[in-house]
Order: sequence, then structure tokens, then C-alpha cells
Amino acid sequence: DPMTPSPDAPSRISVPAPQVNTVRSNASAALVRWIRYWTRPACVIASTLFGCQVLAASSAPESAVIALLPEGVSGARSSFLSGFALGQDEARACGVDPVSVSWRTIGADSDALLPTGSETALVVAPFAADLRTFSSVAQERRLGVLLPYQRGRSLASLPELDPEGRLHPVVPASRDDLAQLAEDTLKQGSKRVMVVVDPADRSADQVEDFVAAFEGLGGKVESFEPTPLQMINPDDQAALDRLFHDVAWKGPHAIVVAAAPDDELANRLASAQDQGALGVRLGARPWVWAVPPHRVRNLPARSWDQLLLDQPAHGPGWSSFQTMFLEQRGKTPDLMAASGFDSARILTLATLTPTPASAEGTRDPLGWMDADQQPMSMCDAVQARLDGQPVRLKGAASALTGNPAQPPAGQASTRLMLVK
Repeated sequence: DPMTPSPDAPSRISVPAPQVNTVRSNASAALVRWIRYWTRPACVIASTLFGCQVLAASSAPESAVIALLPEGVSGARSSFLSGFALGQDEARACGVDPVSVSWRTIGADSDALLPTGSETALVVAPFAADLRTFSSVAQERRLGVLLPYQRGRSLASLPELDPEGRLHPVVPASRDDLAQLAEDTLKQGSKRVMVVVDPADRSADQVEDFVAAFEGLGGKVESFEPTPLQMINPDDQAALDRLFHDVAWKGPHAIVVAAAPDDELANRLASAQDQGALGVRLGARPWVWAVPPHRVRNLPARSWDQLLLDQPAHGPGWSSFQTMFLEQRGKTPDLMAASGFDSARILTLATLTPTPASAEGTRDPLGWMDADQQPMSMCDAVQARLDGQPVRLKGAASALTGNPAQPPAGQASTRLMLVK
């Protein structure tokens, strides 16, 4: 089991049988005193960076790659590790040993203590990591940090937190999804929209990316509020009545909805649309769903068109990876599985040859990634790395451009549900 730490090595000191109990007792007492004396101040210092939750990990064998996986997200972990295993299989198929990883599980409220050995060069951060923490450790320890699943607004802080380009996201930013949605909204003929947001919904804090993309492409967001977003509490009848009046008066080409399809706000909007309370004939005003694809996967057809995200932003190697994953695992992969697949391949390529040095002369474990190269297959990338050449791997989760302090690019897709 890769998630189970190896047992401690047995002692090589022999003690005469009559003295065993006494020696063990004295040794145990001394060991306890020693640990209490020395680890307490050590934990205070270490906790400012990585905490003392797994102090024992500091005595584990050194590894070139340490992966930190969060506990309590079994579905995400399983998907990531399934993709990771396929990435290792692809390395074997190319004639090289897959990356060897020291796996660590960490709690939601604390981080793992990394060993201080010089052999560790790469760290796989937990999903949705605290970038401030990993920025500090990457710069101080000259580590490369892979961010396998980092999609939120924290990515906007990369330029400030990662001046040396040591943090490498594997998946595209979620704003790529919303930019594609904005582009396809305009293609459907909706040049003026109103954006309706449930402030309690978890997608509310990202819909501004849709607005920015839509306006940047020449669209217009109508609003009677100080901001372009109509923030509506579904329990506020007065706010709902005002919204219905505003939509009917302003007459946008489409309504952009940032709310769960089955929550009260969406239901009240749908009821108003059915009854013609939004100022148009039945079914005349389309909806655009500004929520992640998995939240509209089972969206029912309605008597008006609906535009929704169908596939989150991904890389040029997605199709072949999807086919392989379906054949090997018997199900369709998600972006988390693709991130595991790409992570395994990147880490394998990173450990094929000695770590390259940066322009400043310090080690840069992922410095061989070059966005200016043409995307290549894993086997071609292996040969290029062995020849000491820069590489851009053909990614499944993203384009793996590897530009410093920037998330990699990706291409999302949308789906138009026509009137039933």
C-alpha cells in the first residue's frame, strides 16, 4: 500500500537476556524524556512552516519526491491515484522506471513536516493547497512544487507568491471555463445579458470571471445594481419581484444563472419564465449556466434553450487519455484523474536525469519544462530529457505550458440544450 509508511528498521544492538527488561525500561524512559525535551521547541519552530502533525515523517527515508494527499476526500484521492497509476504505466511502456514517491496523508487543519534531507527536490502539494505556505518552502528549500489540482482564485496570487517560478499548476484555471462560456454565449447571439447570482452558492465568487470575459469580447452586462451582478437571496420576495421587473424592462437577450439548478432561486426564475413574468413569450429568453460542468450534468430540458459547460478546460492529450482510462478503469475520467496522470509523467521526467540549475545557479527540478517547445508524447519526451533537451509534454489535464507564475492553458467545451 503506497499510503502506508514503511516500518522502522530493527535494532542491531544485542543485549544479554537477563538485562533485557531493565535495559528496555531505562531506554524507554530516557527516550521519552529526550523526545519531550527536544521536539517541543522543534514543533513550535516547524509549525510556522509545515506543522508538527506528522513528526515521525521527519525520520522516514529521504525521497526525491514527496506527495501530500489530504484526508477526508476519498473520491478525489481515488480518482487522482487511478490517473497517477496510468501515468506510471506509460513510463514503463516507454522503457523507463516510473517515479518513486513517498506518499504522506495530512489532515485538513494541518500540514505535514517535510524531511530536511537534501535528496528531496520535488513536492506534490495537496489539492487546493495554501499557496503562501508552499511558496515559502519552495523558495527557502529550492524545491519544485507541483500543484495537481488548484483551480480557484488563489491562482491569481501566483505572480506575487512565485517570483522564481517554482510552483507549477497542472490543471487550467476555472476562468478558462467561464471564458469559453462567454465566447459561446456571444456565438449564440446573446450580446446583452443579465447575471443573476445566489450569494450563498459556491460559484458566486467566480462569476465575475464570466463578466470580465464577456465584456472583453464586446458583450454588455445589464444591471440595475451598483455592480454587474444581480445578487438575489431566493427568500427575499421583494428582491425577486424587483428582479423580474428589471428583466422584463431591460429585455436582455439571455439570463446568466450562477446558482444550483435545483435550488430555490433557479426554481423561482423558472416559474417566472414559464408564466411569462420576465417580459417575453414562453421560451423566448435562453439561460446560460455559469456553474461547473458536474453541477449541470443532469440538467433537465426546458421550454427554452440552455447553454452550459460540458467539459472543463483540459489539454490536447485528453482524448487519448480518456480512451485509455475508459479501457483500463471501465469509466469516464474526470479532471482530477487527468491531473494524476500528468503528475506521474512530469515527476518521472523530472527524475530521469540530475536536477538542472536555474540562471542563478540554484537547483530547479522542473526547469526543463519549456512552453516554447511543441507538445510531444511521453516516449519522445523521455528521449529528449535523456538527451538534456527542454521538453513540453502533451498534457491530458492541460497544455502543460509551464510558464513561470501562470496556470497552464486549457480548452473547455460547452453544450447547447435546445427547447424540449
